[in-house]
Amino acid sequence: MYPKIYRALRLLWPGGMETRRHLRRLERTQWLPPEEFRAFQRAQLQAIVRHAYEHVPFYRDLYRREGIHPDDIRTLSDFRRLPIITKSDVRANVERMLADDVPRDRLVANHTGGSTGEPLHFFVTDDFWWNNAANEFRARRWHGVQEGERMAWLWGDQRDVPDWSWRRKLRARVMNHRFLNAFSLTEAKMEAFARLLQKWQPKLMMGYSTTLFLFARFLQARGIANIRPRIIEATAEKLWKPQRQLIESVFQCPVIDHYSSREMGTMAYQCEAGSLHALDDLCYLEIIADGQPAAPGQLGRVVVTSFHHRAMPFIRYTNDDMAVYSGQACACGRSLSTWQEIAGRTNDYLVTVDGQFVHSEFFAYLLRARPEVFSYQVHQPDIAHLNVKVVCNQPVGEEWVAGIRKQIRERFGPEMDISLAVVDDIPLTPSGKHRYIISEVQPDFD
Repeated sequence: MYPKIYRALRLLWPGGMETRRHLRRLERTQWLPPEEFRAFQRAQLQAIVRHAYEHVPFYRDLYRREGIHPDDIRTLSDFRRLPIITKSDVRANVERMLADDVPRDRLVANHTGGSTGEPLHFFVTDDFWWNNAANEFRARRWHGVQEGERMAWLWGDQRDVPDWSWRRKLRARVMNHRFLNAFSLTEAKMEAFARLLQKWQPKLMMGYSTTLFLFARFLQARGIANIRPRIIEATAEKLWKPQRQLIESVFQCPVIDHYSSREMGTMAYQCEAGSLHALDDLCYLEIIADGQPAAPGQLGRVVVTSFHHRAMPFIRYTNDDMAVYSGQACACGRSLSTWQEIAGRTNDYLVTVDGQFVHSEFFAYLLRARPEVFSYQVHQPDIAHLNVKVVCNQPVGEEWVAGIRKQIRERFGPEMDISLAVVDDIPLTPSGKHRYIISEVQPDFD
């Protein structure tokens, strides 16, 4: 009954009717035949490029310098002629990226969490939030989860967690949400949250991949069972295979990949048939390697164009994430493209002295799967130095430290200066995330 009441109330909230309209559109576009779907994408891209050229000084000047006019963009190949923009471009041109046909009083300031460096500040309008809400409603419906059903968050960003605001606490109650603050993940709070969930039984759990893993490991150690959501969404950080296996074992349900960012909203989601779908009827997602579209199975940079960032368009914007394109049609029958995996960020990769890059998965299997390791962090300040911190939940000796250092040296080579320290704690980022890898040496994927 509660979901029906929620959906009725949702229509009365600001943006409720608009969200419902966007949801109806998205429910339709995902089933378009492939040719119609590509035509829809072309029309959306042509519209946002023309809008940016006519109303956004940054893009108008950029495209004129490149000798490109909106009339030139007729195909997806034409679209790839447009320059890729970076976070540095956005930071340096915020004012010039604002559209002159959107009233300033409609702009809503936002920013990324800055978990990998300086936060990115940008502006949206309410329509961005309504589109993203509809996008998430649709994706969860794939698994039989309706808006308004019980949802437990293991989250950390203060803009989303209601701990400090009675208004947000009330809103969370109305939305049928419960929160565990990932920034304050004490054993006492995890136990209290676990007892709540045992009684409340959420249909959906969502959280940072690391937080979900730590919570699942806590439940396993305490013998706390019988929390049985239908699905769990892992987001914000890459979920490694050992983490997924433990979470699914503890909660006895599938873990769904949910790829999103603060500036773009939800961009990819795993369907009921198991495929990770790019939600490319709301944004156009490319994976670029060596300056060209990546082949299926090839690692490349994520480049995204939002169809609905009209106040401050993001066109061919790279967010430093890496992914692998699948290219396989999905058994679910949707025309949304499929990805093999989200491989992490460019700074999730470390570099050896001779220029080879090492994925953070190396440390996931070396350290995270060990029962004595609670957490770790690897920092590469330059090409020749690697600083490793490890938090253990039981005493370890010099022999253990020497053995770990030896395995790292075998992978990174004798030229690498390796520091390894067992520490009591590793601070979280301001948004409550844990950074396993901090690399100041960028591998050259292009």
